[in-house]
Amino acid sequence: MQEAPDQTLDIQHDTDPAQDHGPARRIPHLGHALLFFTLAFFFLATYQSIALLLIHPHTAEAAAEHPGLLLTAQIFTYLTTLLVSFWLFPRLWQRSFLHGIQWNVLAAHRRWFWIVPTAIALSLAAQYADHFVAAPEKNPFEILFKSAGTAWLTTAFGVLLVPVVEEIAFRGFLLPAFATAYDWLALDRTPAGLRKWENTTMHSAPSLVFASVFSSIAFALLHSDQLGHAWGALGVLFAVSLCFSYIRVKTYSVACSALAHATYNGVIFLAALIATGGYRHLEKLVQ
Repeated sequence: MQEAPDQTLDIQHDTDPAQDHGPARRIPHLGHALLFFTLAFFFLATYQSIALLLIHPHTAEAAAEHPGLLLTAQIFTYLTTLLVSFWLFPRLWQRSFLHGIQWNVLAAHRRWFWIVPTAIALSLAAQYADHFVAAPEKNPFEILFKSAGTAWLTTAFGVLLVPVVEEIAFRGFLLPAFATAYDWLALDRTPAGLRKWENTTMHSAPSLVFASVFSSIAFALLHSDQLGHAWGALGVLFAVSLCFSYIRVKTYSVACSALAHATYNGVIFLAALIATGGYRHLEKLVQ
């Protein structure tokens, strides 16, 4: 029996004209992506403000002495953004959230056997490449490894929650939004071109390349503070993001890129665990 494809070519039209949904609706578009990121930044500002209110004095220097509070604020930001998105976007799209972002978990089940080894190799290659680029003078990420408690919390956050939410943000929202914008600007404004626009939701190959590059730039810039604004390290992360984008486009699945992202992060934290004896000797990481 022939295996069914992971994703039909056009999910918004039926073969029965009586059941046709009308002109194809491309989701998520730039407005949806802007709304998602606005929610995320709003919740981040809110939770960070609450965390700072719990710290005396209310200064950046004092906050650095309480990394667990700021990490907890970020965890709540990711969880709240995800929960609100699960409630809000289906009401805008008239379809489930996971369907709208093309989560497609079946693809991850079918393709994990090459995604996981690829992500492991990618993580090792990126860590090796980091030795040849200028390291940040001060890495803000290191404050999360001053105690075993925050180190374990950071590990759980980085392997379980970060890949899911960041892949939804950049590969579920931003990548298709950029691709749709590119295709609209490049659209042949003829009756035939407009009919094609109304009858399919497929993106062109140039639009996917464009979207992969610019969503990866945004992905790298999001982590600029974490990497101490070291451009070499950001360049490596940009290349890694392009690989995640390729996996997402090739498999029609954000779940697949999330699996790759989780594996990639997992290798980094596993190396830290081994180097510190299970986070018992954090002085080996924080100098």
